[in-house]
Amino acid sequence: MRKIIHLIAILVGCVLIFSLAGCTPYYAFGNAGIEPIAFTKSLYADSIKVSTYIGGKFTHSIDSAYYHRGETNYFGQFYWAQTHIEKHFNYSYGAFGYIGSYKVLEVESYAGKKPYYGGGLSGEVNYNVPLKTIDLRFIGVKGTLLYENGEFTGFRRIASQQQLITGVTASRYSYNISMTQGFDFNVDKGRFGVDISSGITYFLNDKPEFLTSSINIHYTYKHCTAYIQNTNSFLGIGSEFAVGLNYRIK
Repeated sequence: MRKIIHLIAILVGCVLIFSLAGCTPYYAFGNAGIEPIAFTKSLYADSIKVSTYIGGKFTHSIDSAYYHRGETNYFGQFYWAQTHIEKHFNYSYGAFGYIGSYKVLEVESYAGKKPYYGGGLSGEVNYNVPLKTIDLRFIGVKGTLLYENGEFTGFRRIASQQQLITGVTASRYSYNISMTQGFDFNVDKGRFGVDISSGITYFLNDKPEFLTSSINIHYTYKHCTAYIQNTNSFLGIGSEFAVGLNYRIK
């Protein structure tokens, strides 16, 4: 019950922030911190119980970023990760880094591309039910800690001091906590799976909190896992699309 009340409070708070801001543009991080690492999970029936892999993805805004017409956001991300498979649970962890660019149009005096960079840590634990050819992950939790800096960060700080924008203007750190679900099953000579999540992104030393969600569809063949991903930050940066690839090195 407390979690439901908290979610409602966040939703109301987000709406109030936008209402009070009126026509003042709203901005936060370039990377919303939603599913930064697409963890590859083997089936329990397979012989691989511990897998180490490297990977990367390219993310781009689908519509107008932060709901500002014509504004776009994109970043490339690279990571190292490891997954451990047990009979009734699995856990994963990894580190990532990224560089990106945000195109500002809403604030004319600062219009143009604003590069940014960052990195962080992410981990996930899932309760797993293994069947003959499919693993069902009924519930799990994923946490991410993220640092971001760059010209886009400086723009938000200075423009806020000039009262040109509102939003996340002081913090360089955020963290996301999400509940996860998913499944993987064997198909032909590979493995197909889907992962979904829903959670909240918080910013240190800043008030805003964003509701987040994601869906990841992936296919694994031998050492490689290719995936597409859709993430959404409600009343945040909005909806984004990503394509990525993981390569198992051990």
